[in-house]
Amino acid sequence: MPTDIKPLIKSMFAGVEAKNVDAATAPLADDVELYDPHYPYPNMSGVAEVREGITWAFTQMKSMGFDIERWFLSEDGLSATVEVATHHLINMGSQHLDFPQVFVIDTDGTKIIRMRAYEPYGPHGMTGFGLGIGHRIFRMQHPRKAPANP
Repeated sequence: MPTDIKPLIKSMFAGVEAKNVDAATAPLADDVELYDPHYPYPNMSGVAEVREGITWAFTQMKSMGFDIERWFLSEDGLSATVEVATHHLINMGSQHLDFPQVFVIDTDGTKIIRMRAYEPYGPHGMTGFGLGIGHRIFRMQHPRKAPANP
């Protein structure tokens, strides 16, 4: 029978929402691997680096929220893909950030050993700028038809 890892994952999100570093990292293995492009160092290896990243994130946000919308569990019950509606409030200017996000989480059944975050936006920098121009040109040359009224 697969292990129920949902409480483990929910406790990690609850710790982040509470802006409590100890609670947020308690479900993590000492040698956890975390990737999240929102952080100054997106690749974090080990709980010490994750604690440093989360501590930084807490200084940037008034509040952080994750509403779990869907779970996809692996057959062995040790991994999950979690789709969330993310609701954050940034310190600077009190700007709201609301966007969908997906986390792919691997566990050993008792601790989170690997976690990767995916956001619905493309590359940044010159690559993102070039893609944006290319997308706009394509859309001008290939407009979609307006949907028919039902």
